[in-house]
Amino acid sequence: MSTSNKKINVLMVNYEFPPIGGGGGTTTRFVAKYMARLGLNVTVVTAKPGPVDAIEHPDGFKINYVGPTKNKLSGTHIPELARYALTLIYYSKNIVKTIKPDILHCFFTLPSGSFGLYCKKIYGIPYVVSTLGADVPGFNIGDWRLDVYHRLTKFISRSIWNNASAIVANSNSLRETCLQFDSKHDIGVITNGVDTELFYPNPNKTYSHEIVQLLFISRLMPQKGVDTLIKACGILKQRGVNNYRLTIVGDGHLKDLMYSLIDKYEIRDKINHIGWRDLEDLPPIYRSADIFILPSVMEGMSSVTLQAMASGLPIVASRVKGFEDILEENGNGLTAEYKDAEGFANAVEKLIKSPELREKMSKSSLEKSKQFSWETITKQYLGLYEKALSKKLSQKEEALV
Repeated sequence: MSTSNKKINVLMVNYEFPPIGGGGGTTTRFVAKYMARLGLNVTVVTAKPGPVDAIEHPDGFKINYVGPTKNKLSGTHIPELARYALTLIYYSKNIVKTIKPDILHCFFTLPSGSFGLYCKKIYGIPYVVSTLGADVPGFNIGDWRLDVYHRLTKFISRSIWNNASAIVANSNSLRETCLQFDSKHDIGVITNGVDTELFYPNPNKTYSHEIVQLLFISRLMPQKGVDTLIKACGILKQRGVNNYRLTIVGDGHLKDLMYSLIDKYEIRDKINHIGWRDLEDLPPIYRSADIFILPSVMEGMSSVTLQAMASGLPIVASRVKGFEDILEENGNGLTAEYKDAEGFANAVEKLIKSPELREKMSKSSLEKSKQFSWETITKQYLGLYEKALSKKLSQKEEALV
């Protein structure tokens, strides 16, 4: 098979897909886009954000929506994941009959991988699993509910991995977590990417001591550390550092806590919370910013950080696994220990007070982001598809001998 073979039908499965969810959905969207450019027939099956059942995406692939309409786009709960998995299996006969996939690409071990496992057992369709972070047992984001979920479902996760044609992690640190969970598998690494057609720097950017625009984009959940960021802003106020504004893009169940902290530190005049935004709305938001901040507890590989880098922003992030592949200390950004509000305040203050350092790190971010083009990354996935399909063909030929 070659990359020009238009007869490969790939079915991509992910509960998240813009406007639902976060980085995992963004990854699926761009792999689908660039896989379609390589000549494959691509269909994405995902949760319903509205009343429509199917669309032709302008980037050249199809989307089929299944299950009941999801009312809240920014967050996902474990019962919803289970319902999505069961819904996929319920509609599997119709999905397979309609799409006739040659291969499935499951984003997240669960819930998507359960559909891959079912289709492998019932229909003989090979599947590839992309692990993206919280789907891997042992990926600790400080949420006891996730730990319980992993303990209850780890036998399913192992079965999904045992039957997959390939398993990949989106960073070297996540690969290590995968191997700690199940060391007998050959876990590859295919990183997340960034679409430079959407995300690019402001050509008229200036660097000065005037009001510096800070930016945080993520779901408001414990993993992402928005509470640490607000506390850091409170420390900046105590130090008399006032020449900044912080834009917060995102929604989630920590919203009330976030506002209580904003009021505690009396910094409402410094914060602009604009809520959840669709992917297409983000590029101008990045281009209007000066510094991107993400105080995560843990990451697989942060899509929003890659987008910020491609937009030419210096990064301030946690010194945790998931950032080491994209963030170079004193190169394209600064780090602090997660939950260390004073450490984040120090890093942000340093960049606010040094336009020259911001400019240097902005250039480094842009240059480093070029390593993560979706075109290159998609070709790596295509290699996995071709290998899996070639193996299936060989097994059929051997069965005929």
